[in-house]
Amino acid sequence: MLTCDVRGSLQEDSQVTVAIVLENRSSSVLKGMELSVLDSLNARMTRPQGSSVHDGVPVPFQLPPGVSNEAQFVFTIQSIVMAQKLKGTLSFIAKNDEGATQEKLDFRLHFSCSSYLITTPCYSDAFAKLLESGDLSMSSVKVDGIRMSFQNLLAKICFHHHFSVVERVDSCASMYSRSIQGHHVCLLVKKGENSVSVDGKCSDSTLLSNLLEEMKVTLAKC
Repeated sequence: MLTCDVRGSLQEDSQVTVAIVLENRSSSVLKGMELSVLDSLNARMTRPQGSSVHDGVPVPFQLPPGVSNEAQFVFTIQSIVMAQKLKGTLSFIAKNDEGATQEKLDFRLHFSCSSYLITTPCYSDAFAKLLESGDLSMSSVKVDGIRMSFQNLLAKICFHHHFSVVERVDSCASMYSRSIQGHHVCLLVKKGENSVSVDGKCSDSTLLSNLLEEMKVTLAKC
């Protein structure tokens, strides 16, 4: 069992850390684990010095039966305005009383546009100045069939898409986030009786439209 979490940092504008939690659900000890990822033009896995792009990166632990552990890998990203998926393979040796076998597990790493956003607080006066600057592109989405409360809906946007609430008045809220490459993303979220609309402004129009599409998928489950 393998789960991934992409974590960005405002200190690194072209790098993200991918935390991979490995869980051993078998009755064998898993050892000699190596992670291989097929690089794209836009995303490249950081490998030990002297390694080629075809070499796997060793996982620094073994996994006894029923145990899980987290390994972290660094990726260099060129452009963050579009989501992307990379193919990967985890190879390992499964050892038990009957012997050892070489196994592998194929997976995909999903880098969403939201994974490049960092939850960043923003005061209302700074937020207003950003909106007035005229440097931001605008786009909107609307989702119908919303049953969730506005409070829980905002919490979902904060959790899944890394936004912070700047100000909330009744069923209207302004929200802010910032990308690892310094893009400002401003939202105005309004809840109707059974719908929610999100008006967005961002310093990159492609990033904004892709973020709103990701948000639409989240809100459609609300």
